[in-house]
Amino acid sequence: MSSRSADNAAPVADWPTIPTSAVNAAPIRIAALFMLCLFAFFGQLDAVANRLSGGSPVSLLEIIIGGLGAAVLLAVIIGRETPAQASGSVGIRLVLLVPLWAIVCWTLSEHQSEGLKYLSHFATAVLPACTVFLIVDKPWKIHAVLWAMIAAAGLSAAIVIIEAKTGTRLVATALAAVSADFDGVARSSGGSDQNPTTAAQMLMVGVVLAMGLLFAGEKRGRLMFAGVLLVGSAALALMSARSAIMGLGVGGGLVLLGFRSRSYFPVIVAGAVIVGATAILFAPPTLIERFAAIGDFGKDQTLYRRITYLRIGADLIGGSPIWGVGPGNFPLHYIQDAYRYMPGRELYPRELHNTYVDVATEYGLVGFAIFAALIVTALKAARRGFEKGASALLASGSYAVAITLAALLVACFFMPHKDLRYLWLLFALAIQCGRLRAGEEAQA
Repeated sequence: MSSRSADNAAPVADWPTIPTSAVNAAPIRIAALFMLCLFAFFGQLDAVANRLSGGSPVSLLEIIIGGLGAAVLLAVIIGRETPAQASGSVGIRLVLLVPLWAIVCWTLSEHQSEGLKYLSHFATAVLPACTVFLIVDKPWKIHAVLWAMIAAAGLSAAIVIIEAKTGTRLVATALAAVSADFDGVARSSGGSDQNPTTAAQMLMVGVVLAMGLLFAGEKRGRLMFAGVLLVGSAALALMSARSAIMGLGVGGGLVLLGFRSRSYFPVIVAGAVIVGATAILFAPPTLIERFAAIGDFGKDQTLYRRITYLRIGADLIGGSPIWGVGPGNFPLHYIQDAYRYMPGRELYPRELHNTYVDVATEYGLVGFAIFAALIVTALKAARRGFEKGASALLASGSYAVAITLAALLVACFFMPHKDLRYLWLLFALAIQCGRLRAGEEAQA
């Protein structure tokens, strides 16, 4: 984090063409933060963004990412900031190292055209996340981004509930979003054009963030947090996404553990059991059937596919253990004739539905080690942000980020989300929480 603010940064003599004495970088930094919040908001509501951009060749989300990059670059140039302090630099290097290693793997891959498409999409997740390190330099800015993600979750949850009750599609138009079903029952993707499971996991992120801020004692916005928690939980049940429900359970369990030292902890546990039992009684039949189908290959044919994904991934890792098959290459290896007789294997390209095996398959074991180091570093940084002595605003934000990142990492066991925008945004926010805490300690 900068040792002096961009507002008071002195002009540099070797750049005489930039009138730094006459221009204040603070408004530009606020504009950059606003663009980052828009990215966090429409990252989940991409179907809404696509509707707003209409037939434009450039989507609204791409325009927001471009504007964010331009605002951050302009703020850095005008602000003329001093080098950031060393604290947290390991996490930043790991964030940068993952895409750099992915590029190395791409140069060695068999299907480079597909890999290039993947890398272009990957950049829309990593680059906005990197701007967090440059502009989110105060705890209230952490909260601004979190509020944007929570607000998006509230709107997406409302869309899910309306669609479930009316049987219509309000905003989603992509085939992946409108064609998914289970046992003949259509599944809503809310405000996203992603498949319903991915949309549900993004919704889960906003719901767990709201839960974290609510139980961390955040006073402002408590009604909104409680509303998003209730409405979002109901929407997740209607979306029938098992991985998102598991992630929500992990988030709730971590919140519950936070009260283990309290004398009334047994009462809280009893209340949680009652709430859980009540939720099961009133849960939609489709959700119950999906959980009941776990282990029943006759009822849930996707179980065959998931095992086949893992078997093919393990075989590909054995063939190229160092740098993998390359980013975005697994789907094309999946349809090779060598795997045509595997149970559940389909005739069209499919992604490997496990983020961690997917990383090892496409980035190799070296890439997997870097990715694992990033996970550990981010969780430790977020944990540091709410240690004793942290400011109240930073502590609540760090706590919410920590439990949400943990919940999403659990959900990632069931989806190929190594390029998910919310995952990288949470990585960056977690690392920045630790950096802000280091800044508070230095000032103390």
